[in-house]
Parts: sequence; structure tokens; C-alpha cells
Amino acid sequence: MNPENPPVTLTLNPAIDETIFLDRLQVGEVNRSRRLHSQAGGKGINVSRMLSQYGIPGIASGFLGGDNPELFTALFQYHHIQDEFIRIPGKTRTGFKIVCGSTQQTTDINSPGLTPSKSARDALLEKINNLIRPGRWFVLAGSLPEGLDMDFFCQLIETLKKGGALVAVDTSGAPLKLAIEHKVDLIKPNGHELAEVWGHPLQSFTEKVEAARELQKSKVPRVILSLGSEGAVFLSPEAENMASAAPVKVVSTVGAGDALLSGYLAGVLSERSAMDCARLATVFAWCNLENVERILPPHATLLERMQRVQIQPLSR
Repeated sequence: MNPENPPVTLTLNPAIDETIFLDRLQVGEVNRSRRLHSQAGGKGINVSRMLSQYGIPGIASGFLGGDNPELFTALFQYHHIQDEFIRIPGKTRTGFKIVCGSTQQTTDINSPGLTPSKSARDALLEKINNLIRPGRWFVLAGSLPEGLDMDFFCQLIETLKKGGALVAVDTSGAPLKLAIEHKVDLIKPNGHELAEVWGHPLQSFTEKVEAARELQKSKVPRVILSLGSEGAVFLSPEAENMASAAPVKVVSTVGAGDALLSGYLAGVLSERSAMDCARLATVFAWCNLENVERILPPHATLLERMQRVQIQPLSR
């Protein structure tokens, strides 16, 4: 791990996550919550938060509403994350997550977010140019805000690649397809997002793995295929591994995919083996699933849990 080259996360459409816990969700009726939890969110910010807890403090950037930054600035200060966000007029959006205890399902209600002006977009590109280092990881994660076109997203990736950065992308739809065509260094689709890329359903485990494998061989060196309760597949030039889902009592699935990516990057940045990267990714997701506050336990607990994660090499 190189402390002089910390990773950078880019969150273009952050949100304040309001997680509402219900015993049962009754549509069209009055529902009384058991608990309400608010925290600064956004996929890239979640990655920065978990990497910092593991001992890899980094840099977080993107667009942030200037009218309600308090939760975000407090999080950056607490976790020693370097704040390089561009403030734009207005309030950062709120995303509601309704966790139903009876079904263990989470319902998301996401608002579109603020639209950055041309001057804000130019300011972010200038900031990114100043942060680029050869071999530095940049994580582009989450949705694009309303009014931000694909040309800007394309420009971001091209700028990073030209500067020698390593680029991880965690998004879906058109931005994911663009990232793949630009041959970024890492993607983390789930089964549905992977099917969108190929333009047809992927029903079986074998179909999903073969589709991910084809991308890894021809376009993207590292592919993490998230399969929810089935576990995750990790494809890289070094190995192809399948990690079984962790033995956890799920409190909330919010942010589990972000934690999976965080753990994998933590393993890569600390130069662990491909198998241990898969183990650490699974343990990060495990910790997230059982604690809505996304808090990692002590390192000793992480190491103990890593030994309990089942990893199987995939047959080629």
C-alpha cells in the first residue's frame, strides 16, 4: 500500500440516505417506523468511508450541494477523508430506503439530484487533472445527476486513462456500457446489470459467469459479478474465484455492493492474493449487511471472518 498515492472516489450524484425500518410495509396504509437512520451516502462516498476504516484514507470528490453539506463534512472529518468536492447551489438530494422486517426486502425511493452547471463541470475536470497520478485508483460510482450527459462521463474516463490512472466503475445502464467500451480497469455489475450490457436475459449461473468472463477477457481486466445471496464471482488476470455468501443475519442490504467493492480494493491496495481479495470483499459486505451504519469491526475480527469465507476456484 502506497500512502503517497491514496485512492480517489468520484460521486457525481451523492445523497443523504434516510433508512426507514418497518415491521411490515403496507401500501396505501399508515405505516409506523421502528427506527430511522440518516447518514451521508452515495456509492463513492461509501467506498471512501469503508477504505478509511480499514486504514486506507483517501480522497473523495464529485458534486455536493452547498446548502446542506453538514452530514458530509462531518463524515469526511471523522474518517480523515480528504474533501475535494465541488460545491454547487442547492441541496444534495435525499434517498429513502424502506427496510421491511417481515420480507427482508429494501425499497428504494431516489430523487434525481442537482444539475451541475458547465462551470462546475469544468471545475471538477480541473480538480481531477490535479489529482491524477500514474497507478492511482479512481472509483467512479453511482448514478449520473439529471442534466449531466454521457459526453461528460466519457470525458472523465478518457482524462483518467490518459493520465495513467486505474479506473474502477460501479454504475449501470448506458454509463456502464460506456465504461466497458473505454476498457476501464474494474467493473462490478450484478446479474441484471450484466444482462443489460449484453442486451438479453442471463438466466443461469453459467450464463452469467460466461458473460462476465467474456468481458474480462476482451475489455475489462477485473470483473466482480455480484450475485446477492449466491455470493460473488471475482475474475482477474491472476485467477477466477467464486465466494459463497457470508453467514449473516441481514439487517439491511443498503450499501452492500459498495462494501464488496471496497473490500476488494482494500485487498488490491494492500497487495493481497486474488483469493484473499475475494475473501476480504466478502467480509466487508458481511459487515455492511449486519450494520446499517457501515462500521467495520477490529482487524482481528476481519481476519477471523476471512477464514470462514468459502472460496472456490472456477473451472474454465
